[in-house]
Amino acid sequence: MDEDMVTLEAALYVAGRPLTIQELAEIIGKAESTTEKLLSDLEFEYRRREGALEVVQLPRNRYVLQLKPELTPRVGKLIPGGLLSFSTLQTLVYIALKQPILQSDLVAQRGTHVYDHVRELVEKKFVEATPEGRSKLLRTTTLFADYFGFDHDVVRLKAQLKHKMKQILQRQKEAEEQMKSAY
Repeated sequence: MDEDMVTLEAALYVAGRPLTIQELAEIIGKAESTTEKLLSDLEFEYRRREGALEVVQLPRNRYVLQLKPELTPRVGKLIPGGLLSFSTLQTLVYIALKQPILQSDLVAQRGTHVYDHVRELVEKKFVEATPEGRSKLLRTTTLFADYFGFDHDVVRLKAQLKHKMKQILQRQKEAEEQMKSAY
């Protein structure tokens, strides 16, 4: 790898958040078009390696170096701050799909246990809660979109999330069918 690619890799690693093409071009002192080409080469290099990490282009010309999603269940407990429990993750998905949603409506749909989920999601800055009468209005944050690789636009985010859910359910169905055929 050339020096500029190594610098881009280092920048994505230490940032711990998506970086814009402008930020990355400034770091290596190159034109945005050259930086995009180098990032494309870096993405290819990570795919070729078939390792645990991937370089992903996000909407609005942002890039991130992240753990491949399929590895999260195995190593998630090592992530600082801990991973979300399955039930908290379900609450997060529900909020993301129904946003903006009143916390009182969320409780009516999912039960009182979601108060703890919402508290944790707000602490981790995946959800923001703004007072709305006697309840709170819940919606996901830009950190949620960046962390999970979704668009910041709520309409596109919901569509991406629905698509991702269909993929997960299809893989789960295929795995169950493979287990059945093995017996």
